[in-house]
Amino acid sequence: MDAAALAAKRVGTSLRGKYHLEELLAVGGMAAVYRGRHRNGNRVAVKVLHASVCQQAELRDRFAREGCVANKVDHHGAVRVLDDDATEDGSVFLVMELLDGETLEKRWKRFGHRLPYREVAEVGIHLLDVLAAAHNQGIVHRDIKPENLFLTRQGALKVLDFGIARLRDLTGMGPTSTMGTGPVLGTPAYMPPEQVVGRPGDINGQTDIWATGATMFALISGQHVHEAASVSQLLVYAGSRAARSLASVAPDVPLAITHVIDRALAFEKADRWPSARAMQAALRAALDDVETPQLPTVREGLPWVSLKSTAPTARTVPPNTSTTGGLARPKGTGAGAVGRTFAAARRCWLAPRRS
Repeated sequence: MDAAALAAKRVGTSLRGKYHLEELLAVGGMAAVYRGRHRNGNRVAVKVLHASVCQQAELRDRFAREGCVANKVDHHGAVRVLDDDATEDGSVFLVMELLDGETLEKRWKRFGHRLPYREVAEVGIHLLDVLAAAHNQGIVHRDIKPENLFLTRQGALKVLDFGIARLRDLTGMGPTSTMGTGPVLGTPAYMPPEQVVGRPGDINGQTDIWATGATMFALISGQHVHEAASVSQLLVYAGSRAARSLASVAPDVPLAITHVIDRALAFEKADRWPSARAMQAALRAALDDVETPQLPTVREGLPWVSLKSTAPTARTVPPNTSTTGGLARPKGTGAGAVGRTFAAARRCWLAPRRS
């Protein structure tokens, strides 16, 4: 029986007499996610590691570490794990609050694999705020991609899946928790050279900066940094070729924003932005240079609806989020001309089409 069929058999059961599994939401290579309800009535998301994976000590430990790492970030944009335990049959699970909204991956596909550069830039500013907090705690996410970025109905950005995150020693003496030199972990289309070639000692905050640039590149252009015919070829390109400029596939994007993304994608780490805060400041300044909101070209027949009118997708979310309206800037960044301009532009982008 395959993983999906086995995961479906858990629906309707309870874990440890506390969490009743009401619906199977998603099945991945390592775990299944359910909508559940605690015995006190609280709705939650429950992520259960597959029984077959539990037999591998390294994978089981990595899964259990996800909760510790996510909570250590201590940022409203990072997933906060509420509980962890093991099922009666020995499968470990994590408990998190439900998230109502959609991933950027789904949003990107829904809008024809092209999102307005202003929207993507604002997402980047929020993402970099979360990453700066993680890096300050010695945590490198290592799997930043549209699928792991979630927009709630309230317009908040949440960074998901710290499952392969790596903790580094803040004293500079090297990693305190490594994944060794085994299989490459991550998603090839969003992995920088040092991650592709498997150099654990070279993975740090600039690894996430490259992935952030690759994510923005894809969301804006509809293409990946390296286009290849197979995963193997993609890994070769990513490990040996410099990234192409965003201008080569999205010439309409202002040069100031293109420069920020291109620098994030530099092959050599020394040529990238030195930190998430530095890239965030540069991205904000680039938006300040853009005076007129960009309105996207709407393809004929493309569903042009707001996030709030889409069918919800339940995922995990930290409990201390409080936002209203569209994507608000991270606390402390101010509400200058860019924020006002973006709010106006976002109303245009997300307004329902009129026939």
